[in-house]
Amino acid sequence: MSKSWITKVSIFTLTLTCLGALIFSGVSLAMGSQTIVPGVTVLNADLSGLSREMAEGRLLLLEKEIIQKRPLVLRYGDRAWQVQPGSLGLTIDTDKVVAQAMGVGRRGSLADRFWQWRKAGKEGISIPPYVKIDKPRLEKEMGRIASEITVPPRDAEIRINPDETVEVVPSRDGIGVDCEKACRDIGRLYENGDFDVEVRISLKRSSPRKTTWEIATMAINGLLASYATTFDPGEADRSYNIKMAGMALDGLFISPGEVFSFNDAVGSRSAEAGYKIAKIIMNNEFVEGTGGGVCQVSSTLYNVVLLANLEILERSNHSLPVHYVPPGRDATVAENYIDFKFKNSTPGFLYLKTLFTPGRIIVKIYGDLKNRQEITIRTEEVEVLPFKEIYDYDPNLGLGEVRLKRKGIPGSRVVAERVLVENGLTRAESLPDSRYRPVDQIITLGPGVQPPLADTP
Repeated sequence: MSKSWITKVSIFTLTLTCLGALIFSGVSLAMGSQTIVPGVTVLNADLSGLSREMAEGRLLLLEKEIIQKRPLVLRYGDRAWQVQPGSLGLTIDTDKVVAQAMGVGRRGSLADRFWQWRKAGKEGISIPPYVKIDKPRLEKEMGRIASEITVPPRDAEIRINPDETVEVVPSRDGIGVDCEKACRDIGRLYENGDFDVEVRISLKRSSPRKTTWEIATMAINGLLASYATTFDPGEADRSYNIKMAGMALDGLFISPGEVFSFNDAVGSRSAEAGYKIAKIIMNNEFVEGTGGGVCQVSSTLYNVVLLANLEILERSNHSLPVHYVPPGRDATVAENYIDFKFKNSTPGFLYLKTLFTPGRIIVKIYGDLKNRQEITIRTEEVEVLPFKEIYDYDPNLGLGEVRLKRKGIPGSRVVAERVLVENGLTRAESLPDSRYRPVDQIITLGPGVQPPLADTP
């Protein structure tokens, strides 16, 4: 072996050794610290040597100094709008930017890591300022500023004529801003570090939620049943609650076989939801409570559902009789634990309509007139439940004085049936019994008066 050849081998080995040392040295530098390697920037902001938390703080400052202060120009044709990026929910995606910055010198093979580290230190590596856009806010702001050039879609709907005939109001396509494209264009704009270029708005056709064809094929062509109850319009808060709950039913469609839940349809009856304090029944007494009056709506609905010959799945009577429907025909509800449910047992769609006149609520059910039937409801009190007499002592009354503090009301058990007349034949269907508790009579006794002795068997 010649000296020349041995020398070349030695030089080659030494070169490999040095290269390996450099690679491992670079990898060691890149991996041995939880900071960003030197030479990494975002929009000329130096992130060299920063920890993850420090880099996130730097990016938040950058967002305020550069992105949030520069208005964004949106253009459509010869119209232009300036908007603040914050109104679009535009922010730097700090997680994505910092992850990419921290990854320099830490990704790929050992050789890749070395070259990343070397390039950052020698030439610098710029990370794009990735942005996040709050799409709901973007859509809202775009809809606001571009309202002159957009047309909202219109759903097909049912129109009820004074003679109870039904018309379908046709749907209409809309024209709106292509927010998906706007998001992509704005994102590219910032990632390229270009803050002065306009974003051109593109429009797209928007479809209604309910089309003319969908409503027409429901075959809703007439009134199946109607029921009305009255209330005192002078009781302002109770009247308000009745209208709130009633309007939640107005315009609802019920598909064949669908189970309708009153609680689901009306929602919360809390003060936060807008309901007011009025009389409710609690612990066998009429007391003040939030949402008083809602049970009149559920009871009105119960009666029209009976008259439409729909299947009752869940119904409870009040503990005391109510004034707005006959005994045996009320349906109490209580949020989260007492519901009124029925099933659309017809082969067609149903449509609910709620109307109000002073002191009156009317609930109507429309559908295919082929499913209309002649229905009557019969009720009968079959048992009277006597009340008890309860005696209280009041030393403030006069000697021998007796006062009636609360008049007793007997309870009752009421049975009901739904009577169907079809092809000249009558068929009766038993409905659930209603049991109303008696209200005890309370008598207050003054000094010197003894309650009567209880009867002994």
